[in-house]
Amino acid sequence: MEIVELGETAVIGIEVVAYFGQLRSEMPAAWRELFSRQDELPNSGASVFVEASNHLGDGLYRETIGAIAVAADAPVPDGMTVALLPGGRFVHHRHVGSVATITGGFQSIYDWAAEQGLTLGNRKLDVGYTAAGVQRTHELYVNVLI
Repeated sequence: MEIVELGETAVIGIEVVAYFGQLRSEMPAAWRELFSRQDELPNSGASVFVEASNHLGDGLYRETIGAIAVAADAPVPDGMTVALLPGGRFVHHRHVGSVATITGGFQSIYDWAAEQGLTLGNRKLDVGYTAAGVQRTHELYVNVLI
Protein backbone atom coordinates (compact mmCIF):
# COMPACT_ATOMS: atom_id res chain seq x y z
CA MET A 1 0.00 0.00 0.00
CA GLU A 2 1.09 3.51 -0.67
CA ILE A 3 -0.34 7.00 -0.85
CA VAL A 4 -0.06 8.53 -4.31
CA GLU A 5 -1.05 11.81 -5.93
CA LEU A 6 -3.36 11.52 -8.93
CA GLY A 7 -4.30 14.35 -11.24
CA GLU A 8 -7.85 14.89 -12.37
CA THR A 9 -8.97 11.79 -14.24
CA ALA A 10 -11.70 11.71 -16.89
CA VAL A 11 -13.37 8.38 -17.61
CA ILE A 12 -15.52 8.17 -20.74
CA GLY A 13 -17.98 5.32 -20.91
CA ILE A 14 -21.21 3.84 -19.63
CA GLU A 15 -22.73 5.19 -16.42
CA VAL A 16 -24.82 3.16 -13.98
CA VAL A 17 -26.52 4.76 -10.98
CA ALA A 18 -27.94 2.09 -8.71
CA TYR A 19 -28.21 0.90 -5.15
CA PHE A 20 -25.53 -1.48 -3.98
CA GLY A 21 -27.78 -4.54 -4.18
CA GLN A 22 -28.68 -3.73 -7.79
CA LEU A 23 -25.07 -3.39 -8.99
CA ARG A 24 -24.64 -7.17 -9.18
CA SER A 25 -27.18 -7.32 -12.03
CA GLU A 26 -26.68 -3.86 -13.55
CA MET A 27 -22.89 -3.92 -13.96
CA PRO A 28 -22.47 -7.07 -16.09
CA ALA A 29 -24.96 -5.67 -18.62
CA ALA A 30 -23.12 -2.35 -18.66
CA TRP A 31 -19.77 -4.10 -19.25
CA ARG A 32 -21.26 -6.08 -22.15
CA GLU A 33 -22.54 -2.86 -23.69
CA LEU A 34 -19.21 -1.12 -23.19
CA PHE A 35 -17.21 -3.92 -24.76
CA SER A 36 -19.59 -4.07 -27.73
CA ARG A 37 -19.02 -0.31 -28.24
CA GLN A 38 -15.35 -0.06 -27.30
CA ASP A 39 -14.36 1.12 -30.79
CA GLU A 40 -16.37 4.31 -30.19
CA LEU A 41 -14.20 5.37 -27.27
CA PRO A 42 -11.75 8.22 -27.98
CA ASN A 43 -8.71 6.03 -27.37
CA SER A 44 -10.24 2.98 -29.01
CA GLY A 45 -6.88 1.22 -29.07
CA ALA A 46 -6.99 0.92 -25.29
CA SER A 47 -6.66 -2.61 -24.05
CA VAL A 48 -7.30 -1.78 -20.40
CA PHE A 49 -10.58 -0.42 -19.11
CA VAL A 50 -11.51 1.19 -15.80
CA GLU A 51 -14.33 1.50 -13.32
CA ALA A 52 -14.77 4.78 -11.49
CA SER A 53 -17.06 4.59 -8.48
CA ASN A 54 -18.59 7.28 -6.31
CA HIS A 55 -20.76 6.41 -3.30
CA LEU A 56 -23.51 9.03 -3.37
CA GLY A 57 -24.86 8.13 0.07
CA ASP A 58 -27.64 5.94 1.42
CA GLY A 59 -26.30 2.94 -0.53
CA LEU A 60 -26.58 4.65 -3.93
CA TYR A 61 -23.56 4.45 -6.25
CA ARG A 62 -22.53 6.08 -9.51
CA GLU A 63 -20.34 3.69 -11.50
CA THR A 64 -18.73 4.77 -14.75
CA ILE A 65 -16.95 2.10 -16.77
CA GLY A 66 -14.88 2.88 -19.80
CA ALA A 67 -11.53 4.29 -20.79
CA ILE A 68 -9.45 7.08 -19.33
CA ALA A 69 -9.58 10.06 -21.68
CA VAL A 70 -6.14 11.15 -22.79
CA ALA A 71 -7.32 14.58 -23.98
CA ALA A 72 -9.46 17.03 -22.03
CA ASP A 73 -11.60 17.74 -25.08
CA ALA A 74 -12.11 14.10 -26.11
CA PRO A 75 -15.49 13.51 -27.76
CA VAL A 76 -18.10 11.61 -25.77
CA PRO A 77 -20.02 9.06 -27.88
CA ASP A 78 -23.83 9.18 -27.93
CA GLY A 79 -25.30 7.37 -24.93
CA MET A 80 -22.04 7.57 -22.97
CA THR A 81 -20.91 10.03 -20.34
CA VAL A 82 -17.76 11.42 -18.81
CA ALA A 83 -16.99 11.10 -15.12
CA LEU A 84 -14.42 13.49 -13.69
CA LEU A 85 -12.50 12.29 -10.66
CA PRO A 86 -10.88 15.27 -8.94
CA GLY A 87 -7.17 14.93 -8.36
CA GLY A 88 -5.73 14.43 -4.91
CA ARG A 89 -4.24 11.87 -2.59
CA PHE A 90 -5.28 8.25 -3.01
CA VAL A 91 -4.34 5.01 -1.32
CA HIS A 92 -3.06 2.68 -4.05
CA HIS A 93 -3.00 -1.10 -3.95
CA ARG A 94 -1.95 -3.48 -6.74
CA HIS A 95 -4.44 -6.36 -6.73
CA VAL A 96 -3.19 -9.57 -8.26
CA GLY A 97 -5.91 -12.14 -8.72
CA SER A 98 -9.31 -12.69 -10.20
CA VAL A 99 -11.94 -10.01 -10.71
CA ALA A 100 -14.09 -11.94 -8.23
CA THR A 101 -11.63 -11.12 -5.43
CA ILE A 102 -11.29 -7.37 -6.11
CA THR A 103 -13.61 -6.63 -3.19
CA GLY A 104 -10.92 -8.11 -0.96
CA GLY A 105 -8.35 -5.83 -2.57
CA PHE A 106 -10.43 -2.79 -1.72
CA GLN A 107 -10.96 -4.12 1.82
CA SER A 108 -7.17 -4.31 2.17
CA ILE A 109 -7.04 -0.60 1.35
CA TYR A 110 -9.66 0.21 4.00
CA ASP A 111 -7.90 -1.95 6.61
CA TRP A 112 -4.49 -0.40 5.88
CA ALA A 113 -5.91 3.14 5.95
CA ALA A 114 -7.51 2.48 9.34
CA GLU A 115 -4.16 1.26 10.69
CA GLN A 116 -2.55 4.47 9.39
CA GLY A 117 -5.24 6.70 10.89
CA LEU A 118 -6.41 7.84 7.46
CA THR A 119 -9.98 8.73 6.57
CA LEU A 120 -11.02 7.61 3.11
CA GLY A 121 -13.57 9.22 0.84
CA ASN A 122 -16.25 7.92 -1.48
CA ARG A 123 -14.30 7.81 -4.75
CA LYS A 124 -12.66 4.66 -6.09
CA LEU A 125 -10.84 3.84 -9.30
CA ASP A 126 -10.14 0.32 -10.56
CA VAL A 127 -7.83 0.07 -13.59
CA GLY A 128 -7.28 -3.29 -15.25
CA TYR A 129 -10.37 -4.73 -16.96
CA THR A 130 -10.08 -6.30 -20.42
CA ALA A 131 -12.67 -7.08 -23.07
CA ALA A 132 -11.23 -10.58 -23.37
CA GLY A 133 -11.82 -11.25 -19.69
CA VAL A 134 -8.15 -12.09 -19.17
CA GLN A 135 -7.21 -12.04 -15.51
CA ARG A 136 -4.86 -9.14 -14.92
CA THR A 137 -3.34 -7.07 -12.26
CA HIS A 138 -5.70 -4.30 -11.18
CA GLU A 139 -4.52 -0.95 -9.86
CA LEU A 140 -6.97 0.05 -7.11
CA TYR A 141 -7.30 3.58 -5.71
CA VAL A 142 -9.45 5.12 -2.96
CA ASN A 143 -9.32 8.84 -2.25
CA VAL A 144 -7.95 10.12 1.04
CA LEU A 145 -9.85 12.92 2.77
CA ILE A 146 -7.75 15.78 4.00
